[in-house]
Amino acid sequence: MTVLVAAASKHGATYEIAERIGADLAESGLEVDVRSLADVDDIGPYEAVVLGSAIFYGKWMKEAIHFVDAHATELAARPTWLFASGAITGNPPVAEEDPQGVLGRLIERLVTATHAREHKLFAGKLDSRTLRPTERLPVKLARCREGDWRDMNAVDDWAAAIAHELSETATLDPRQ
Repeated sequence: MTVLVAAASKHGATYEIAERIGADLAESGLEVDVRSLADVDDIGPYEAVVLGSAIFYGKWMKEAIHFVDAHATELAARPTWLFASGAITGNPPVAEEDPQGVLGRLIERLVTATHAREHKLFAGKLDSRTLRPTERLPVKLARCREGDWRDMNAVDDWAAAIAHELSETATLDPRQ
């Protein structure tokens, strides 16, 4: 089974999560192609997709939203998982998804459009040295805490669950 793992990542941290997911899936015996979302034109060759985006201002990146909108029918026709990561506010930082918030409503729309099996939210990484001047003020106002808050064990566990589900799907229907 060939799996596309792609992510829209502004400063690279979300792409690193995609690389980790891809490595985990490959270790499970799946054929995996990890790509920047900007480099994906066609999902036709893939039998499953794991698609992610960095979160900025409570939303997925525009390029990721546009990609889902453009490929929703194709994504819905194959096993698809969605994930997001971003700098999370609070002390300690926690990854929460408020169903009534902007992110929660967006995720509901993306999951519905793609028939995604799951959307996983991971805490992200904030390195103020990588921020553009226009990004610094909103980060400061939101009181985001600097640091790498990604839980790679949680990423590994999620990838293992995906690999398990895909192996069950392949066992039930060898065409998938």
